[in-house]
Amino acid sequence: MTIRPLHWFILLCLALVWGSSYLMIEIALQAWQPAQITGLRILLAAMVLLAWIVFSRSRIPLDLRTWVFFLIIAVIGNCLPFFLISWGQQYVESGLAGILVASTPLVVLILSHFMLPDERLRIRHLVSFMLGFTGVVVLMGADLPMTLGGSGNRLLAQFAIIGGAICYALATVIARRMPPVSPLVTSAGVMLLASGLMTPFIVAAAAPLPEASGPAILALGFLGVMGTGVSSILYFYLINLTGARFTSLLNYLVPAWALLLGVTILGEKFPISTWFALIIILSGLALIARSDDIVPRSEG
Repeated sequence: MTIRPLHWFILLCLALVWGSSYLMIEIALQAWQPAQITGLRILLAAMVLLAWIVFSRSRIPLDLRTWVFFLIIAVIGNCLPFFLISWGQQYVESGLAGILVASTPLVVLILSHFMLPDERLRIRHLVSFMLGFTGVVVLMGADLPMTLGGSGNRLLAQFAIIGGAICYALATVIARRMPPVSPLVTSAGVMLLASGLMTPFIVAAAAPLPEASGPAILALGFLGVMGTGVSSILYFYLINLTGARFTSLLNYLVPAWALLLGVTILGEKFPISTWFALIIILSGLALIARSDDIVPRSEG
């Protein structure tokens, strides 16, 4: 595969949006339950994407195989991880959730090696991913074992978030085996099925919906439009062009952005170890950028 500057730009945009999503989930949890957040963000994303489909007059695939892939990704890549992570963030900090989700590339690394013939594991890939994972561990701080060794709901929440990470990894690999469909149509089809699956859970979670504050409504809108709708288009576009392994680098950039939001929005401290962690993460990215898969853009 050939990785170009445009692909890195899309990767960074996705990292900014998804890194902000953990903060938005924390805000939305002040007004809604996890199942409601999951269903409403998917429903909002589906409405936006379907409107975009109508406006662009995109061709909708009619073959059953494509819609089976849509359904699988809707469940594994949207419904399950959205709910598991939202539920987990009731009991753990948004930063910890971002770090736990960063385990996704390690699962992708294994799955893609066995499931995708064009994504064989190489030494430089293993080294770069291990560098990235080391960076996110350092990001957690010296008390990582104690933090991960919680009990009760906190421990269960951590397992739930890790389960969400595994779902993301599996969906990432499955998306590479999907029939060729435009990212817009893929996103719309997936969200349409996901919204249908989640509608009963929205109703069952609590009725009526609680009155939400302005920040909570804005947070949910961001999760639906940007964090789920627009980002899913960019995600499928990127994974079709670059592969599962490159796309999974998002999980190293997202925790760093989530931490930066904590500093600027929540007034959290920014320890020296954080800078060290960011250097390690960027080193992992640089290792891939220096490989023979990367070519500079040529102006013509």
